[in-house]
Amino acid sequence: MSSYLICGFLIAGLIHIFLKPETISTHLGNPGFLSILKAVLFGVPLPLCSCGVLPPADSFYRAGASKGSVLAFLISTPTTGIDSIFATYGVLGGIFMSFRIMAVIIIGFIAGIFTDIVDKEKGVSQKWPDAVNSSCSNSTVMAGLKYAFIDLYGSIIPWLFWGILIAGAIAFLVPVDFVSKYLTNTSLTYLLMLMIGIPLYVCATGSIPIVASLIQKGLSPGSGLVFLIAGPATNVVTMLFVGKTLGKKSFIIYMLSIMTGALFFGCLLDTITINFGINMSEIAHRHTDFSVISCISSFILIIFAIYHGFIATQQRFIPRKKAKNCFVFNVPNVSCANCAARIRRALTNIDGVTSVDVNIKRKKVKVCCGFDNAERVKKTLASIGYPVSE
Repeated sequence: MSSYLICGFLIAGLIHIFLKPETISTHLGNPGFLSILKAVLFGVPLPLCSCGVLPPADSFYRAGASKGSVLAFLISTPTTGIDSIFATYGVLGGIFMSFRIMAVIIIGFIAGIFTDIVDKEKGVSQKWPDAVNSSCSNSTVMAGLKYAFIDLYGSIIPWLFWGILIAGAIAFLVPVDFVSKYLTNTSLTYLLMLMIGIPLYVCATGSIPIVASLIQKGLSPGSGLVFLIAGPATNVVTMLFVGKTLGKKSFIIYMLSIMTGALFFGCLLDTITINFGINMSEIAHRHTDFSVISCISSFILIIFAIYHGFIATQQRFIPRKKAKNCFVFNVPNVSCANCAARIRRALTNIDGVTSVDVNIKRKKVKVCCGFDNAERVKKTLASIGYPVSE
């Protein structure tokens, strides 16, 4: 799926350059049909994970967006992403990709509508920060490429690596008749995929190879779709955020919408593939054929993966220079390892910064640098969606 991933990354870079968070917030400001539809349409192509989506969602809510719009954004954004859409097509084909997009749009829209009906409270309008998460003040081609292959690709490399490794293990170790022997009840398989996906942190792109391998072993495509909807849309951190920030009513709608929507569209996909005689396992197998383009694309991604590994090793093992000053910031939006990695990459690019330590549990960031003024660090943190709380 490497060539499709590269296409997705390039388009993600363009989105990063041209789609400003202020624009999104403006369109999400009022409750109702139109703002929720915009929230879903904005969210579907944005390449943010289920933890990475929390900072912009929190900022939109604090800027005055309705709860329905924020919830629709929270559901639609991490479940797809332009990189994940291209990868889904490359591995599982156009039918599966279309169902995945359609399911996310409808689930997010319905959840948003119900939320605005049940809970009409809006966020408290505050001054918008200098920039948020998916924005880039330097709108150049190099800025887009840097975001695509440094920030975005760097954030999903671990999940992509483990997804491919697990997929290979399934293809090699799991017997061909495993599904037909032990997963004969499709309804129970739906529930199993749902229960596995909901609490875990699942990457929308990294989980695709796993689902493809299971479908090749006989898992119904609908069961795979249930996992690819419920997994990326939820995890423990996101559920806590929704419950704490948006309230109990929104949390109940959030969970029920994802669970019932995933089960409904999984069942619908299986019904259509059976009635029309579509063999998804053959499609998944056909899309794994090698080509010159896929080999070149794989080589490019491997080079960037080595680069990220080198940077991570350098940050961990090379002795740090003595710094003139150290600052500790309270950063409430830090919620996962991806958040920490994103903060480290952004802050180490500042001239004069010698070390960055992120404590996820305590939600603190310690920065040691050779300058006296901490405002540069604060502005950088705000620009990537992690504003400092005083």
